[in-house]
Amino acid sequence: MNTTLIMNASEGRIQFVLEQEGSLACAQEWSAPSKGTELLTPALADAFQRLGIMPSDISRIACVAGPGSFTGLRLALTTAAAFRRATGAAVAPLNALQVLAASVPFGLLFPARETRIRVITHARRGLVHGQDFLCAPGSALPSPVDEPVMWEIPAACGGERPDIMLGSGIARNLPQLQELFGDSAPLFLPALTHPTAQALLDLTLSLPDGAWGHKDLDPLYLRPCDAVDNLASIAAKRGQTPEEAYAQLDKLLLPSAEEVVRGSR
Repeated sequence: MNTTLIMNASEGRIQFVLEQEGSLACAQEWSAPSKGTELLTPALADAFQRLGIMPSDISRIACVAGPGSFTGLRLALTTAAAFRRATGAAVAPLNALQVLAASVPFGLLFPARETRIRVITHARRGLVHGQDFLCAPGSALPSPVDEPVMWEIPAACGGERPDIMLGSGIARNLPQLQELFGDSAPLFLPALTHPTAQALLDLTLSLPDGAWGHKDLDPLYLRPCDAVDNLASIAAKRGQTPEEAYAQLDKLLLPSAEEVVRGSR
């Protein structure tokens, strides 16, 4: 039976959902802040065996591509790439912030007007990933207002006032956010830091045909890479000057000749 695999590892948890005929067949969630690599593949293999699913039954793979943890995103996207190459399954990216917005309980949404939801997730100290979404009356599926961005905490309180705010950025910075908003604070949901299985499923099922493809998915990284920020000190330990290290990095980031030719076709 054709099966869709949905994966998320953007924030310290391993989540996967298996969909068949428009319904949830299996969902698992594991706390794995440091050992996700050792956990994901065995957990998938066990679920496949219990459900009688063969890898060749996986016809589509939706994967949260970011923003989020470098390690978690790479784990899920690499697993998706391996399945795609082995089975020919179509793949599609999911937005980590959008699946969180879709996890807001339906009863909290306004019945007669759009609900503005702001999702902020922890990037690193003082920085969050952020994005606003609108939920139309009668719908639990949020539409993005703009693109995901990086904010310092005060900037996360700017713009049009949201009705609801959630995500790990709320959980980690709640007192500061309450002080910044004051009496005009939105409804904070600090406990809602990971998407629900149903939200992952619903957003995957809502993807248009054009969202699916047969190329490996690119990660959405917004947070500056720690290694790049610390490149000068890393270079010194290797006997290089900062200028030499940055020149080497620039060379590595340039597209290869093969990529240039491919892009011109």
